[in-house]
Amino acid sequence: MSATDALLYLHFTTLRNALGQRVRRLRQPKYLFGALAGLGYFWLFVFRHLFRAQAGRPAELAAVDAAGHLSPLLAQLAGLALFVIVALAWLIPSRRAALSFSEAQVAFLFPAPVTRRTLIQAQLLRSQFSILLSVLFMTLLFGRGRGLGGNAWTHACGWWLLFSTLNLHFLGASFAREQMLGRGINPWRRRLLVLGILLGLAAAAWYGLRRTVILPTEADLAGLPALRAYAERTLGSAPLRWILVPFALVARPYFSPDGASFLAALGPAVLLLLAHYAWVVRADVAFEEASLEASARLAARLAARREGRWRSRQRPTKPRAEPFRLAPSGWAPTAYLWKSLIDLGPLYRWRTWVMACALTVAGLTWLGSDPELRPLRTAIGAGALTLGGMGLIYGPLLLRGRAGQILQQLDVTKSYPLRGWTVVLGELLTPMVLMTFIEWFFLLAASLSLRTREGSLALSATQSVAGAIGVALLVPPLCGLLFCVAYAGILFFPAWATTAGGPGGGVEVVGQRLIYTAGYLVVLIVAMLPAAAAAVITYLLANWLLGQTAALILTALAASAVLGGELAATLWWLGDKVDRFDLSSELPR
Repeated sequence: MSATDALLYLHFTTLRNALGQRVRRLRQPKYLFGALAGLGYFWLFVFRHLFRAQAGRPAELAAVDAAGHLSPLLAQLAGLALFVIVALAWLIPSRRAALSFSEAQVAFLFPAPVTRRTLIQAQLLRSQFSILLSVLFMTLLFGRGRGLGGNAWTHACGWWLLFSTLNLHFLGASFAREQMLGRGINPWRRRLLVLGILLGLAAAAWYGLRRTVILPTEADLAGLPALRAYAERTLGSAPLRWILVPFALVARPYFSPDGASFLAALGPAVLLLLAHYAWVVRADVAFEEASLEASARLAARLAARREGRWRSRQRPTKPRAEPFRLAPSGWAPTAYLWKSLIDLGPLYRWRTWVMACALTVAGLTWLGSDPELRPLRTAIGAGALTLGGMGLIYGPLLLRGRAGQILQQLDVTKSYPLRGWTVVLGELLTPMVLMTFIEWFFLLAASLSLRTREGSLALSATQSVAGAIGVALLVPPLCGLLFCVAYAGILFFPAWATTAGGPGGGVEVVGQRLIYTAGYLVVLIVAMLPAAAAAVITYLLANWLLGQTAALILTALAASAVLGGELAATLWWLGDKVDRFDLSSELPR
């Protein structure tokens, strides 16, 4: 048996055993119901579209006709995104070049009489399984590229070329970084070198753009056709067009509207793929020691997850200054906040927020002083509002990702002489404070960016300030309530929280996450109804009696008081659950 046959047998056996393990764990109800929910989701949003007749629809025929005109622009935009990804791959990483092998694979392959090139090819063959699975998922997720022309096969081939080329480039970049390290170029010197090259390319691109393209005006942002024309002028200007050529060539097969253009774009993309393959397999880099270290770290992480620990070990860090002076006695949740801020590092300090706010105020004020830059300031404000809304919804959901660590800490903190609600508030105080400051920062950016000329809105300057203050008053209790809802899911469904929020994959885990998220949103909507009712009643009465300015502030105070009462009641309820929580019965090993 040749080495290639042995590697193929090893990969197929590993894949078969992994699939068998996932099928066997469906015997557990927490995975079975999750699998049913996941299959239902994929059938509803993905697979049922495969059985619909697609040909002859006027809307889709018009979309395919438009795709032929948009294909070059879409390829250029995708090339710009690939350029950023590749630049970050050269700029950020600091670890040595290592191939991802498990301890069993290291024990089997490294002592075997095989060359380094064979090990590299084994890793490339192993990565193809995940790449093909990603290709299938992306092809189904994006509806086989409907509206872009082509067909399912051309789009699947485009995804495969894109993912395979990126995988080869990342591996080749890691080998090149290792070679630089062997020549005495440490990570910081390499970053300075790459940053100098990027700055040179940016300067060249800006020199060409400033001669032919100006900053977008209101006319350029008036609609999709104007925005498309502006993007085509910008990306088509030299030398930016030349810089993006190799990246656009990789993305062009996916955006080909028909078979002829796909075959024409396939040749250059395949040549780039083969060039990357030759670069990787001919690299003479000693990666064995780094691969051994990487396999040991992987084994430690897997062992920690089996034991219910979020991290296998804490990385050694330098001594950090305390965020504020902690008194010998006082309110217990303050000690939780003090400890967590030390663990987060010096970035989460008062001076960081003050500097960020000062820079934001100065930058947006400068943008507002130039009439030509006001569309850019408006776009920044819209982005700040979008990010703030997404943070309120998805920020607390990230808490379930720490479910294993929360449960482990809870098993220890129950031994402290503290009431249950104090423990809950202490564990949630840090994310509540951080989310509040983040939301206030987005609110500040939005209020400065979306400020319009006098008389263009029905609200006066005083009323606008009152409205912003009112929204700011709503943020702290709302963030606290949102985190309490996510924490309640961890307490009442610990078995699901440790799988839906932690690492791992599979259709059953996807289903668990969907059920968990749907339950979170339902509870959130029900909790917001009393605050919304109090806000409406208060606004109507206050606007009738006191005027709009006072009504805005009183409405926010009323809604904030209702949310604060719900937060206090929820903390008390969760504290009672913590007092009676038994991890050995809730989450059997």
